[in-house]
Amino acid sequence: MASGVLGNTKPGGGAPDLATAAIVTATATTTLVLSICNQTAAADTVRIAVLPNGAAATGTIPTQNYIEFDYSLGANSTYERTGIVLETGARIICGSGAGSISFVAYGLES
Repeated sequence: MASGVLGNTKPGGGAPDLATAAIVTATATTTLVLSICNQTAAADTVRIAVLPNGAAATGTIPTQNYIEFDYSLGANSTYERTGIVLETGARIICGSGAGSISFVAYGLES
C-alpha cells in the first residue's frame, strides 16, 4: 500500500492527449489530492483528465473524461482538487496551455 506523493509532473505547454505520461496510474483503489501550482507571473490554463482502467493509450482524450478543461489559474497561484478516487488501472493525465504549471498527486492506495 503506497501513501504520500504518488506522482508529479511539469508538462510542456499544449493540450495533453492519451499518449501523455500519466501523473498517476493506480495499482489499487486510490484516493488522492491533486495540487496544481502556476510558477509564473502570468495566468495559464489547466486540463486534467481521469481515465478509467482500459481506456485507449493513443488519440484524443474524450471530453467526458475531463475534470478540468482550460481552467484559468492565476499568476503565482495554487489550486487543489481533493477527493479524487481512482479504480485499479485508472490514470490521471494533466497539461497546461503554456507549460508553466506543476502538478503533484498525494494520497493513499488501499
